[in-house]
Amino acid sequence: MVSLVGVIRFLYLLAIAIPLAADCRLPDPAPNAPARLSPARLLEGGHYLSAERILEVALKNRPANAPTNGQLEWMLSRAKAALAQGDTEKLEEALAFAERALAADPNNARYHVQVAATAGRLAEKASLFKKLGYVTRAKHELDLAAADATEIDAQWGLMMYYFAAPPMVGGDKAKARQIAERLAASVPDLGRYYAGRLALELKEPEKAEAYYKASMGENPLLFDTASALAMYYIRTQPDQAKAELWACQAVHADPDRADAWALLARVHTMCGCWTEAVDIAERAEKTDPENLAAYFAIGEVAVERGEQYGLAATMFRKYLEKPIEGDQPTEATARMHLGTALARLGRSSEAAKELKAALDLDPTLDGAKNELKKLRQ
Repeated sequence: MVSLVGVIRFLYLLAIAIPLAADCRLPDPAPNAPARLSPARLLEGGHYLSAERILEVALKNRPANAPTNGQLEWMLSRAKAALAQGDTEKLEEALAFAERALAADPNNARYHVQVAATAGRLAEKASLFKKLGYVTRAKHELDLAAADATEIDAQWGLMMYYFAAPPMVGGDKAKARQIAERLAASVPDLGRYYAGRLALELKEPEKAEAYYKASMGENPLLFDTASALAMYYIRTQPDQAKAELWACQAVHADPDRADAWALLARVHTMCGCWTEAVDIAERAEKTDPENLAAYFAIGEVAVERGEQYGLAATMFRKYLEKPIEGDQPTEATARMHLGTALARLGRSSEAAKELKAALDLDPTLDGAKNELKKLRQ
């Protein structure tokens, strides 16, 4: 049942942010807003580059004989895993920090979850023998963490393990559904968001939409759900008015978060409003100079739609100017799209250079292989 407080907060945000026939009324965060955040808030908001710098200094300055509960190591593992971009050495470093955190506090469910999450990432590109080892480790840690029924991230991790793993290593989509239903009932806001995520993976978009809306009814300030609904109406069921509604809601939920502004930039591209999209990207960069995701979003849409290739090339070059923020499109993907845009502009030598660089970073990118093959014909 939706709470009265939830309804009031929801209506308030609708009033300030999203009249469908009018522009989104945007907040005005301070320049470089993440600079004032604590490491925990930085991680929560996806500001992994800043978090890594601060945490490495804190860990270096901690006296060698000081007691530890593993908190610094756990947070640093999260930052490094997010920034790894699939690099095995970086993920192994993240795993080592997660294991140090767990050694300091073996009963901490969050530490078990982080070990499991990092092991799962390592399994993605490992050899078959190593893959089985990492998968087994991930399942073991999730089982230990999920013994605490109140640890929602553990329940989410176990749910997605059951969904994604093959049956021979314990995969079971029926069990995944059971966990999703339990989460939706026990944690009405975040649990319904997680249930919506699973529904999308199970190719049940209408059910996902219903879960997301129910989640927002409980907590309209939940960034994850607002952004998920925005992407739903951008990708799954395109509807610009609804996409703008939820992208604007995401910005209001966390104005310091560049991901939210990137959603809004992507919404503007839906109507071909490229100038407005770039304005949003520039605003996002002022808010968070280290996360240039909005530029990538604009370039990606342009390439997908087969138009504005010059703008796309400019956007991807801008995205590649700085180290890439954690949990954002990889350098390899950006270079692949840049190469594609350059190829369409007839700049074959530049295109080939970018496509080769993309494949050096990630040899599995079939799109880059296909574009390079076209250039050689």
